[in-house]
Amino acid sequence: MNREQRGNLVRKIIAQVREREYPYEPRERARINWHDYDLAQCREMGDMINLIRELVDSAVKRLGLPVTPKGPGRPPVPPSDIAKVLLLQSYLGVPNRVAEGLIYLFDDKLGLTEQFSYKTIERGYDKKSVDRILDMVFKLTNEPVRGLEKVFSVDGSGSPTSVKQNYAQDRERQRQGKSTQPNSKSNSTLKSKSEPDHWPDSTSDPKHDYVYKLAVIGTEYKLLAGWISTTDHSLGETTLFPEVMVQTAENHPDAEMMLGDGAFGNRPICKLVGSYGLTLRALPHRNSTLRRKGVKEWVDMLWALSEDPDKWLFDYHMRSISETGFSILERANPQPLRKRLDPRRETEDYLRGICHNIKRLCYLTYLVGIEPISPPIPKPSSPRSAHIVTRAPSRVSR
Repeated sequence: MNREQRGNLVRKIIAQVREREYPYEPRERARINWHDYDLAQCREMGDMINLIRELVDSAVKRLGLPVTPKGPGRPPVPPSDIAKVLLLQSYLGVPNRVAEGLIYLFDDKLGLTEQFSYKTIERGYDKKSVDRILDMVFKLTNEPVRGLEKVFSVDGSGSPTSVKQNYAQDRERQRQGKSTQPNSKSNSTLKSKSEPDHWPDSTSDPKHDYVYKLAVIGTEYKLLAGWISTTDHSLGETTLFPEVMVQTAENHPDAEMMLGDGAFGNRPICKLVGSYGLTLRALPHRNSTLRRKGVKEWVDMLWALSEDPDKWLFDYHMRSISETGFSILERANPQPLRKRLDPRRETEDYLRGICHNIKRLCYLTYLVGIEPISPPIPKPSSPRSAHIVTRAPSRVSR
């Protein structure tokens, strides 16, 4: 088979997949131990509260933060106490005043040092010290499966700020060319020429906008490895991808594969993923060619598709795990975001992602025997660590 014939074969396979005409082999259904799952459900709330306390306390120790910061103004409240209440508030999906009542109910279980008002909870969404604790908690939730999770899937979604909004419907309108959203202002080199690098607008409720997010989730243990929330329309999925790629490489230096939908099936994304030592599996466009154009990883990906389509597509369709992860988040948080200010909305959305990881760890304890709290892990010395940078403190990354 010469190069031209192989290219024709690749385009034929892509067309069959997009037209849903490819003859797939049935996948074996996963088995679930329902006895352990039921036990995890019965003990979920108690385990969540205990794990929130342990993770936040561990995060404060890792960061070396003072227990009670000192300074002028109103009496200080330890940021660890605020972080614990914010996580419990997000898990239960209650407003600030109800969250104040939770302090009186669960202060001993959470290990709070003092009680405080709902206004302190409200201000906690803007505190940098609380943000640092939340970032560390997110990293700690990934440590129990570090070295075990190898394959990850990336996808974007939106959290509504009004009960009238439906992200799936607005996304479908955008794909059909019915969206009125203006073109992205981003100059990202990772933008696909065939797919718009911007988010769908809210056609059902134009007065409200979504909080958009790009997330990376592990396909084996379903834990979020990277997360960005934003209200900026100029930052599309491929524009935000380098940052979640950094987070994933930092949390899982032994990762092997990244999966994505058609928006990520282009040469710049392929090159970026390859620079971290991962293999990309993203379905390219129908007119894709085997031309390298300086990206060897692109040719390797399409060559693998032509050599063993069943194996390639078996890996690729695991990306549906990311869509399943967003469905889990929507079912756990059916109410829209409550905050009014954009930075607070981004933090509220980020808290939902962290609570997903904490809840998932509670279940994995029963289902596969994973310890939810891991000892400190030294930083990797592999060449991939050269790509890892410290997360920017700006609120854009939320």
